[in-house]
Amino acid sequence: MTRARVLIIGVATALVVAVLTVLLTTSRSPDLVLQIRPVPDDPLVTVFVGGDVQIAGLLTLPRGARVADALATAVVLPDADTTGMPMAAKLADGQQVLVPHRKQATPSSVLAATGSPVPVGPVNVNTASAEELDALPGIGPTIAARIITYRTEHGPFSSLDALDQVSGISARMVDELRDLATVGP
Repeated sequence: MTRARVLIIGVATALVVAVLTVLLTTSRSPDLVLQIRPVPDDPLVTVFVGGDVQIAGLLTLPRGARVADALATAVVLPDADTTGMPMAAKLADGQQVLVPHRKQATPSSVLAATGSPVPVGPVNVNTASAEELDALPGIGPTIAARIITYRTEHGPFSSLDALDQVSGISARMVDELRDLATVGP
């Protein structure tokens, strides 16, 4: 009887192994795909907001926040000119957002900060001083300095359209400067 018992246990074990083998091989899908997606390291981004805002400095915002969110947090001042800013653009960690000050008068009708008259007629962006550039609408001291740095490093601007290569100057700002600025004599 021991021999019969061993035989029955052996047959039962073999039967269980066979059934499990059939079940495991048929339940696998040949279309199984493993997807690996990157997970952002940090759910937050830190950006610098400066210029014509009440709260200038580093801001930490949720990843996916937009320029408009940063400006709302920094509280834009009443004389700020945000017309050329990409409000819907998503912020990237380490990005700098500068809000220019709106100029109230045209360069031909005001005196420069030094008290000397601003030249009448278009301002030549290839030869103008920082003060002359600063007098243009939408151009503050920071962007004036960037224009001078850009033309020093890359040579004179071939057209006003090339101004949009300077950080902080949009195509819309270039259009607003067409009657007030030039690249040649």
